[in-house]
Amino acid sequence: MRMSRPALLLTIFLTTAGAQSALAQSGTPLSAAASRDGYTMQWLLPERSVSLVRPGLSIVVRPGVSMYFVNNHVEFADRAPVYTNTGDLIVSPSFASRIAHLAVIAPAAAAGMQSTIPAVAAESNANGPVTISVRPVEGRQAVVVNGHAPSSAPVTITLFATFDAEVPTVVLSRHDVQPDVSGNFQAEVPIAADYIPNTILRVVASSVPGTTPASAQLIVGAPNFGVTVPLEQRLNPVP
Repeated sequence: MRMSRPALLLTIFLTTAGAQSALAQSGTPLSAAASRDGYTMQWLLPERSVSLVRPGLSIVVRPGVSMYFVNNHVEFADRAPVYTNTGDLIVSPSFASRIAHLAVIAPAAAAGMQSTIPAVAAESNANGPVTISVRPVEGRQAVVVNGHAPSSAPVTITLFATFDAEVPTVVLSRHDVQPDVSGNFQAEVPIAADYIPNTILRVVASSVPGTTPASAQLIVGAPNFGVTVPLEQRLNPVP
């Protein structure tokens, strides 16, 4: 059954509002996470953003924006931080875990050791374009991303969903992959929560400075498009 446009907009609004409310109730105060992980937290008033700094690591986040910076590398949170009237930000548990992980491995990068932080451990020889191709996975609400990048450069795959011309684009998820020695990589990525047919799914693959990001998009369809299901024929007989 096709959803009408007003119903679609209402569904998106309720989903977004519910997510923001849930984050405000179950999220983590950024000041508490920063203190726990040894960051110095400071508001950057001209940019209306917050910086978290520790040796070898600088993170900049903005309220209401999923994209944030780790040194000079862009990453995306699963939920945008929410500003509170106490002057703090509420972040998702996933984001709190991410900055805790970065705090643990940052000292190794600062000491010149191998690290898994893309921004801190960027290889000087990593340059050139990232290329990708995307196809839906039959029978599942997911896509397969095949691509090529410099073999020394980790790749971040970010999924965006466009539901309607009057609704802002939504960041669905972020996934990190490491190319093999030949620079090839492959990942199966769920498209949750964009389960609405005929919406636009955009996939962006980015890496360290010196590389060129790649993007591809497709229209979300039914996971079993073209499959004849007897039960569906009984429930929806053709007149």
